[in-house]
Amino acid sequence: MFSHTWRRHWALDEDPFIQEDADKDPVLARVPLEAVHSSFDRLFGNPEKPGPGIVFGEKGSGKSGLRLAMKRRLETESPGTAFLVEYVEFDGFLNEARMADRLPPSGPKTARRVVERFGLADHLDAILSLGVTKLCHELLEGEHVIARKLVPKYKASILALAGLYYRSDERSGAEVDRGLSKVLRFRTSPSLLSRMLILVLTLVGVGLALVPVIDPTIAGRKLDISNPDLWYAGGVVLLALTFGTLAVRSYAMRRRAARATRAVRVVPRDPDPLVRLLKRLPASMRRDLALPDGAAVGTRLVLLRRFVSILDELGYKSFYVLMDRVDEATLLSGRADLMRPFIESLLEHRLLQFEGLALKLFLPIELARLYLGASPDDLKSMRLDKANSIPELRWTGQELAGVASQRLRAVRPEGTPVEQPGANLGDFFEDDVSVACLRDALGELGTPRLAFGFLGAILAEHARDLADDLEDDDPEWRVPRRRFEILHASWLDRARGLRRALN
Repeated sequence: MFSHTWRRHWALDEDPFIQEDADKDPVLARVPLEAVHSSFDRLFGNPEKPGPGIVFGEKGSGKSGLRLAMKRRLETESPGTAFLVEYVEFDGFLNEARMADRLPPSGPKTARRVVERFGLADHLDAILSLGVTKLCHELLEGEHVIARKLVPKYKASILALAGLYYRSDERSGAEVDRGLSKVLRFRTSPSLLSRMLILVLTLVGVGLALVPVIDPTIAGRKLDISNPDLWYAGGVVLLALTFGTLAVRSYAMRRRAARATRAVRVVPRDPDPLVRLLKRLPASMRRDLALPDGAAVGTRLVLLRRFVSILDELGYKSFYVLMDRVDEATLLSGRADLMRPFIESLLEHRLLQFEGLALKLFLPIELARLYLGASPDDLKSMRLDKANSIPELRWTGQELAGVASQRLRAVRPEGTPVEQPGANLGDFFEDDVSVACLRDALGELGTPRLAFGFLGAILAEHARDLADDLEDDDPEWRVPRRRFEILHASWLDRARGLRRALN
């Protein structure tokens, strides 16, 4: 029997168990939000009073599914309450850090050197880059009309953050700078006194240089122009001092902007937008920008505090950062000895408990040793007891069976009654395969990827052996116990092998 015929009998529009990658799973977005792991609410927290969350889980244990469920809940149940970014693509940031350190693209020690030098400052730069880029797009698309009412300090900070961290193929840094200045109605320029002083000094210098060639009579008195070279020299010196001072000031601002953009190793930047901003700002506002210098974490935390404050002014109560797929970064290659130094700097109390920040880490089970094997001093520094930590993400058979039934209902045509066979997992198996037996079997497999892979395989294999002209009430539509037991034993062996190889 063709799979389409089999699905039509059970009123299924598509295979609910075919996709193993949560980020590519079209069914997941249709599963009710309540069909999640029992620890979800603890990890999720309160968007108005955010806190950290850390979960360790083996591959296929549903970490990405929890992340996507968290994203859906923020977007559907708390829209506008939390500002959300996903920190899931690391290759670009790691490659920029590699080039900043002038390391070769490949080599026996390249990966080790990159991750050992990738510290908390680099992670904060990457997070700020994601957040600032998203906020810039929202502002340029007109989503925050209130932004034009921000105080000049915050407007200048937005432009400075954009100059440091904006990274997108949609717009260049210069386009973003012009667009934000227009949206924010930011017109700050050097003070009137400074401009008047420059104008007066320029006019005096020009006047001194021209005295020997114009009427030397001033206020009815003749000026002594017996030595015109002195007048020329005086005018030239005054003009040179005026414009030399401006040139030195401009050079100092360019150096400061270049030093700041160079300190942000994970983002390729052009310092010109930041240079233009510095030239437009009064000295007092320039000093308040707290531009990064080297690998100092303190300035990044100041910038993060400024960014969270700006979000609060725009109506957001929290800044959610969802970090996942660490084991999929190309440079890290899923190796625990590379992932540990890459992640370790993030497990710090001052970041995890940062006010307004909800840092949610979905980490491979190999990294649980960072927590379980930490020394007492390290544990005091991490304070993971306050971080809603889950040392290992485990699923019960009841949870897996419940989610499986919800996935079946999610792929049925809208309006199909629940009473019609095919809405519950037990409908697909003969009566001697009890609900308790199904729960135990799924519980032994232990993870959504393995459990749903087993269900998809057994249903597909059974459908393949059915005759095309089967009557609707024929009992052969349902999977017999013998086939269930054989496939289950095979998948248990497969699960043991995968756990040994992957985790």
